[in-house]
Amino acid sequence: MLRAVALLVVALSIVPILSAQTPRAEFDVVSIKRSPANAGGGGMRTLPDGTSIMTNVAIRQFINSAAPVPVREVRGLPEWAEQEHYDVTARPPEGSTREQRAEMWQTLFADRMKLVAHVEEVERDTFALVVARSDGRLGPQLKKSTLDCSPRPPGSAPPSAPPPGTFDPQSALNRCGGLFGQGVIVSGGMKMDQLVLSLSGLAGRLVNNRTGLEGDYAFTLKFSRPQPPRGASAEAPLPDDAPEFFTALQEQLGLKLQPEKTMVPVLVIDHIERPSEN
Repeated sequence: MLRAVALLVVALSIVPILSAQTPRAEFDVVSIKRSPANAGGGGMRTLPDGTSIMTNVAIRQFINSAAPVPVREVRGLPEWAEQEHYDVTARPPEGSTREQRAEMWQTLFADRMKLVAHVEEVERDTFALVVARSDGRLGPQLKKSTLDCSPRPPGSAPPSAPPPGTFDPQSALNRCGGLFGQGVIVSGGMKMDQLVLSLSGLAGRLVNNRTGLEGDYAFTLKFSRPQPPRGASAEAPLPDDAPEFFTALQEQLGLKLQPEKTMVPVLVIDHIERPSEN
């Protein structure tokens, strides 16, 4: 676990995330129920109208939605928030914006879980994603996208998604966004700022975009799992001969990860209660 070497309290002391003096954005409908003890599987999805549906998830899996700034790390959660699972449905008012829905999540946590929290800036070991070659040439599997991936107008129908459980890399090259499979990421159009979000989990640290590459890119990245630390029990090797993640990133996309230190926001939980169910 990484050690915090510097702290900067962003919020004023220990205060609720929301102020009672300001009008609050709220979901039209909120349902929170404990998942059945024998519930299998689970997941999270967002409908075109902004409704969030979560099945058999722990509070820790979505509490970052309550932060006033984007965070990737949460500290101070009680044990029940890590282990108990809930079914959650949150439907926003028609026509609400992404920013308004973020405020609605803060309201939900304040009302239903009595959340009190603050944000701290903590120095962490991170990675910088950079172009590997000094001449700026990219890898063979990374090219400028020919698709129009500009934001869709409000109220427009989203593009059709592939059927659940299907993975068609060739079809993914004709779509904006990413398709993620076991040891492969494919996109017909994605910005580098979006790509680093996907790479952070694979790299084991937060990844910052330092490539200087603007616009959307199409790519195919195939890799095996990173090697386990020395002394750790190794998992069975994948059946293919794909290179490990860091090597694949450089050989196929012409990008590499350089270690750096970055001040990152961390959501610190001061008080939270089990959600009131309905």
